[in-house]
Amino acid sequence: MSETTMTMTELLLLEKCRDIELLCKDLYDYFAELYADDELAAGLWKKTAKEEENHAAQFTLLLRLRRDMPCLLMIDSAKVDSVHSSLQNVIAKVRSTPPKLVDALHAALKIEKHLADLHIDCVVMFEDDSCRNLFKAMMANDKDHIASLQRAYDLLAGPQG
Repeated sequence: MSETTMTMTELLLLEKCRDIELLCKDLYDYFAELYADDELAAGLWKKTAKEEENHAAQFTLLLRLRRDMPCLLMIDSAKVDSVHSSLQNVIAKVRSTPPKLVDALHAALKIEKHLADLHIDCVVMFEDDSCRNLFKAMMANDKDHIASLQRAYDLLAGPQG
């Protein structure tokens, strides 16, 4: 891991990871608008969208500081491409046929569980402890990301829903 310059392929991969986070943000912003009449649901979607925006910002920071943050990418580009494409399809589908709130929560849970290994703490292994700790601290604020969606889903659908 002594290489300090990322290849173009690695940079493009990180940009696509950032794009995935932004697609999720867009989806959750859409759900916030769609369910605006339900204050709790709209608040959850807005909070979740903000968390996705924060994840994207972490990738942006890494891309800007890449020369000062030696690291190793731990993700397969084919997987990133597949997830990106799948997410675009999900967004197109929900925009053409808006789901019920419980179905939107279920879809979001599936997406989040599927994307858990694409967050920066799983995609990048930092050489330097201070770099690693910086990104760990940034991730600490949204540890309950999936749990918040699960609680809302359980409330609407029941724990076995």
